Amino acid sequence: MASFEVRAVIAVLFLLGLMALLPEAFTWHQLNDTSGLPLAPPDWGHPLGTDALGRDAWTRLVYATRYSLLVGLLASLIALVLGVCVGLLAGSATGWISELLMRLTDLADAIPGLLLALFLVALWGSGLVQISFALGLVGWTAMARVLRARLLSVREEEFILAARAIGVRPLRLAFSHLLPHAFAPLLVLIPFRIEISVVAEASLSFLGLGDLSRPSLGTMLHDAQPLLRECWWLLAGPGAMLLIIVFAPSVLADHLQQWTEPRLRRRLSASAVRSTVQPGSPPNASDKLPPVFQRPANK
Repeated sequence: MASFEVRAVIAVLFLLGLMALLPEAFTWHQLNDTSGLPLAPPDWGHPLGTDALGRDAWTRLVYATRYSLLVGLLASLIALVLGVCVGLLAGSATGWISELLMRLTDLADAIPGLLLALFLVALWGSGLVQISFALGLVGWTAMARVLRARLLSVREEEFILAARAIGVRPLRLAFSHLLPHAFAPLLVLIPFRIEISVVAEASLSFLGLGDLSRPSLGTMLHDAQPLLRECWWLLAGPGAMLLIIVFAPSVLADHLQQWTEPRLRRRLSASAVRSTVQPGSPPNASDKLPPVFQRPANK
């Protein structure tokens, strides 16, 4: 079952990636083509109907998905770079430097993320780069905390102590020895950061603070809201796509967590072995005996 979920999620993410890279391959209308009838129901030529201006809703959905994924990936990359820099410095350093960085992280966590993103977008503008930087600046704290917590245990390993003993420079020690052995937990946070950024961008666009020159999932939801009773399909398309973008990375993150944590993987393997035992099969008689009286295994 787990392998089927992973394959299905990878297939969905692969299709979303192709849709973001080659949107022309998934559409047969121009983005701003207004030759269709306004608010036409779905048919073979327009699978999701047309909007109030006669534009194909499926074409706008494909380009809106591309824009949302670009914002999510760029914002996650910015948050990853900031989180790695702060977490690596706080985890490898000691004393007041580590404490100061963690207090700054607490201060950044105390500010509501969406409220700070609203302020930054209103200050910088609503372009693709501006929104991505605004969302990246509000999403680095979790990555910094996770990386620092992992580094606190990794830096006490014997190979790290040996590298310090032979005189490895701190910068090389941090990037060549500490970071590769502490980066695995961040692989779980990256899919979550992508979906959070996509939802945040859709929220900003729904409130009218997005890039109005590009189609967005939030903008499509905002335009379709007054037409919910008459043209419900205009709301179903971007809503379903937003649900897929949120659900697929969540499932992928769960399986990445099982893969990156050996203890959890061994626990799941043991539970899978126990589930293969028939419920009606009698237990082995030697299992009821204390360990001292059990028959040793044949070598």
